[in-house]
Amino acid sequence: MFRPKALTPDQTDLYVDLNVARGGDANVVDRLHFDLTVAEAASHRVLAGHKGSGKTTELLRLKQKLEKDGQFVVHCEADHDIDRNDVDFPELLLAIVRQMAEQLREHADITLQPGYFRDRLSRIKNLLTSEIEFDKMSLDVAIGKICTSLKNSPDTRTAVRQALEPDTGNLLQAANDVIDEAEERLRVKGYKRLTMLVDDLDKMVVRPHDRADCPTDIHLFVHRAAQLTGFGCHVVYTLPLSIAYSHHANTVERHFGGVPVLPMLKITRPQTGEPHGPGMDACREIIEKRLRSVGSKWDRLFADAKARDAAIALAGGQPRELMGIVREALTHGRALPLGISKIQDLRKRRQRDFSIRLSERDWEVVDWVTQNPFDRPRNEDQDEVFRDLLHTQMILQYVNDRIWYAPDPAVADVLRQRRERLDGS
Repeated sequence: MFRPKALTPDQTDLYVDLNVARGGDANVVDRLHFDLTVAEAASHRVLAGHKGSGKTTELLRLKQKLEKDGQFVVHCEADHDIDRNDVDFPELLLAIVRQMAEQLREHADITLQPGYFRDRLSRIKNLLTSEIEFDKMSLDVAIGKICTSLKNSPDTRTAVRQALEPDTGNLLQAANDVIDEAEERLRVKGYKRLTMLVDDLDKMVVRPHDRADCPTDIHLFVHRAAQLTGFGCHVVYTLPLSIAYSHHANTVERHFGGVPVLPMLKITRPQTGEPHGPGMDACREIIEKRLRSVGSKWDRLFADAKARDAAIALAGGQPRELMGIVREALTHGRALPLGISKIQDLRKRRQRDFSIRLSERDWEVVDWVTQNPFDRPRNEDQDEVFRDLLHTQMILQYVNDRIWYAPDPAVADVLRQRRERLDGS
């Protein structure tokens, strides 16, 4: 009921339109749908936002709209085939091709053979942890074995990258040969074109790259932009929010035609902290629809409106976090309905966790953002910390006629406690 999982388009009884609560021009589905519908040549787009802000749910809605237009849409869940702690283009390309081939076979009765990749990948067979007979396997099964080896073995991943790196251009051409064949066979079946939605890349671990003098998100979306935009069909990638607010943002916009961001729900107003009606109402509706789906009501879960709204406030406008908070409250509270004391206990646990996880440098930036919600640090060192805090959701991004930032509510609590201790010393 309160699983933090993306909704599928058929779960209309649970879906809540959050555009008004997000603020500004936040209907990214309509914007991306328009871009992908009017573009004649292959178009490559990105979608940024905090983890758990609802990107997958919105991508699945985009998939449904494009399918109604007659497109065959592949929803590629990158996490199935790659290690989010270590992502680079060669294994991402293989994951995209594998899932494309699998979904064509399952949903369009089109089976692709690995002939295009046989010569390109035969040189890495001796580096893999499992035997692969390309002549006896369909494309998705053959590449699936490669993806499994790469995901499970960092040493294999490094060796394969070194072997494939000099041949990246030819590997991309092989992928486009497969895409061309797929589109040709899809047209015979009445489809207009092929589109791929590449999900989960926003969840990649952002850290210093092992070989490049930059973070891993910059390496993939800036240094590898020419490859990411080299696929011969429409592609939408999810993008770590941290990159949307780096000094590389203009480069990313140039390669991908802009960086639409899915902001958090604004449940309070910047600086004043006053409740924002549309955001609070949207969160209440999320809870009510989930409970209604199992024949219950919100007052069976919460003792009163105060306890319910305290749980919403603690989530800070993060839809997935709201689901997690309710589940955690149920786990620790046990007895229903949940009163305000149970929510307060949960808030204290989160405060303790955050007080341990953040360094002094982090707290300096959190304090700066609290005092300057409509801006971001311009100091290079602080900006790096700021992007890390955005990525880990210690700082959240909102839209309220203009973009603004605020700490996670429990982080804000700890900041206030730190200030009080300093003032009292």
